[in-house]
Amino acid sequence: MFLKQFFIEGIDFIRQIYLNRFLIYELTKRDFKIKYVNNLFGLSWAILEPLAMMVVLWFVFTYIQAGKSSDVPYPLFLLTGLILYDFFNKTINSASWGILNYGFLINKVNFRAAIIPIVKISSDVILHLIILGIIAIILLLNHVPVTLYWFQVFYYLFATILLLTGISWFTSSVSIFFPDIHYIITIVMRVLFFFTPIFWRATEVPSTFSTFFRLNPLYYLVNGYRDSFLYGIPFWHHRTDTIYFAGLTFFFLIMGAIVFKRLRPYFAEMI
Repeated sequence: MFLKQFFIEGIDFIRQIYLNRFLIYELTKRDFKIKYVNNLFGLSWAILEPLAMMVVLWFVFTYIQAGKSSDVPYPLFLLTGLILYDFFNKTINSASWGILNYGFLINKVNFRAAIIPIVKISSDVILHLIILGIIAIILLLNHVPVTLYWFQVFYYLFATILLLTGISWFTSSVSIFFPDIHYIITIVMRVLFFFTPIFWRATEVPSTFSTFFRLNPLYYLVNGYRDSFLYGIPFWHHRTDTIYFAGLTFFFLIMGAIVFKRLRPYFAEMI
């Protein structure tokens, strides 16, 4: 009965997204412009920041990796993992402020507040697509062959967006009543940085701890980006990890939707 109700509401929500597609587009464009319009170099800073971080990490961890066999150049290995984490980290933080940032829309008649986190996510997706284009150029300059698996990255991007949507529904609604959740998000993301195979290889994890590390959804997504760009491995090759990630994403979507729906009536009086 619960799943049936959730399915019906899910279909209605998708219909609402379609009906409000022009509003979502305008809000996304507005959000994207606001982030960078006040900066002297605008969008350049958003692109240079993750690239600068990659250079620093490459400099530091290249020496740690020295003497170890490497199937691909370490800077490319690092870059293809870092961009996914950077996108996830920035988006989960910005989307969690979504309801507070767009509080002026909450009292609008027939406005579906649940689209606000989607607007914040969509805004960050634009930047991520630009960075993906830059990475594609870097890979080509380093003689990495273009394969059909490159397009698989859009599957992993879509999977990331679904996971972010569920988490953001939860965090953006809870943050109105419990602002400290933003500090919790920051701490969790810092911990996940070291538990995600960004500057280390998944094969380097002892088999005893492998299952523990795989519980981190970013483990699946980061490896997926590398499988697409560097190794040419299809996502269905990791069947168990894919099923686990799908189940975890479904859980966050349900939990996020329930919490958002329960707290939605109190948004206006709290903002």
